[in-house]
Amino acid sequence: MKKKRNKLERKLDEYNHTMELVRTILPIAILVIQVIILMKVI
Repeated sequence: MKKKRNKLERKLDEYNHTMELVRTILPIAILVIQVIILMKVI
């Protein structure tokens, strides 16, 4: 028996792959920015 899911859960499910992509790219971008700042400081 399948449970009914609320609107929010269904909406988040639609954007699941996009959120995974953001979670992968964001740390890499932050790392690159940190390296650039470090190079300017030193």
